[in-house]
Amino acid sequence: KWDEIMKLLLDFEPCKECKTIMSELSSPEIIFGDEKARSDESAKFLRHLTYNHNEVVQAVMEDLPKQKKDQEPDFYQ
Repeated sequence: KWDEIMKLLLDFEPCKECKTIMSELSSPEIIFGDEKARSDESAKFLRHLTYNHNEVVQAVMEDLPKQKKDQEPDFYQ
């Protein structure tokens, strides 16, 4: 399942709420908890980023097509 995860490095200034959510995401309760709890907390963070940090959304939109293209096989090699 880990090979299905796409990683994005985000360079932005987190606000107070971001820091709180990131702290919650890195807590033992979430890390060692059930998958539903991790999924819910991740969704909460993504919603926050989407609605409160337009610069992050813009960076992701610019980077995703590049990553997808890098993952496609090159048939002309």
